[in-house]
Amino acid sequence: MKGSFKKESKREGHTWMFRVDIGLDERGVRRQATRRGFKTRKEAEEACNQIIHQVSKGTYVEPTKCTLGTYLLDWIESTAKQRVRLKTYDSYKYIIDNKLIPELGNIPLDKLTPMHIQNFYAKKSAEGLSAEYVKHMHVILSSSLDQAVSWKLIRSNPVKITSPPKISHKEQKTWSIEEAKIFLTHTEQHPLHIAYLLAIYTGMRMGEILGLRWEDCDLENKMIRIRQGLSCTSEGTIFEDPKSKASRRAIAITENIVDALEKRQREQKRNKNWLGQAYKENNLVVCTKKGTPIGPSNLRRHFWSTIEKAGVPRIRFHDTRHTHATIMLTLGEHPKVVSERLGHSKTSITLDVYSHVMKSIQEDAAKNFSNAFQTAT
Repeated sequence: MKGSFKKESKREGHTWMFRVDIGLDERGVRRQATRRGFKTRKEAEEACNQIIHQVSKGTYVEPTKCTLGTYLLDWIESTAKQRVRLKTYDSYKYIIDNKLIPELGNIPLDKLTPMHIQNFYAKKSAEGLSAEYVKHMHVILSSSLDQAVSWKLIRSNPVKITSPPKISHKEQKTWSIEEAKIFLTHTEQHPLHIAYLLAIYTGMRMGEILGLRWEDCDLENKMIRIRQGLSCTSEGTIFEDPKSKASRRAIAITENIVDALEKRQREQKRNKNWLGQAYKENNLVVCTKKGTPIGPSNLRRHFWSTIEKAGVPRIRFHDTRHTHATIMLTLGEHPKVVSERLGHSKTSITLDVYSHVMKSIQEDAAKNFSNAFQTAT
């Protein structure tokens, strides 16, 4: 199946159109899809190939009959799945199946209005969904309908003139240095102690810790390099490259972390010798006694169990990352250094997330400045 392409002339310039067979109607008459207004032949070819793909799968629906639900199901499989990480695809698919389609799925694609979408946001907010979650749905709708505009299925994207709820940054829950030390004391004899040390002393994400390999640890130069992370997806546990250049970073570590890593190496060596061929070599720093990856849910369960035993405030595992950043900023470390350790793409992100800490630091700085002037002779 191939399309035919033609350059068309208009007063404002040339555009491209295509026509492609989409099968026979109930009378046996050949049906064709025609699209116009593409700036380049390449754009027309991409749109044509998409229709051919839909026809071959039996999912093609003429724009006037296509509902938002039908379109979203095709978009997530034919387009989004090829562009995003598997874990992101899983998140998109869940939201499309369980949030967007039940509420908006029956609306014809070309009849979807900003009011439909704005009312949907208001309803979901009233039902208790967070502003972050509604914004996530907004991003999916906007991205998918941008594609529909590119394919000439709709003239404009109605999401562009809607307003999702404003996200207000809440003050992060963190531990003090004393609370972090109490927690770490309760894990000293447990194999997962190294995971908690890395979280609190480096600000690494859980997936980065569970995906850390020995080849990424330069103990001689006291440096850890983030080169992969562990993710749980619909296809099982997988290892993925960092999602951005900033996330693929090097983190300096101190002598006590080097000592803890060397101790962990000795523990693993004993396990290997004990289990022999039964040991599964994945070269992971944090793993089971058999060498297999540890799932995030198992790490969380032990983390919360230890919190109860230690008697420290209950926080999420991700909040150990906030603890690391908050302590560093409070101790006077430059925000750019903290940003680089966390793997933020911009220092402004760090300043925004930890604005409450920066406010306190600014107040202290103002007092110090004033005291310096008053005591000067």
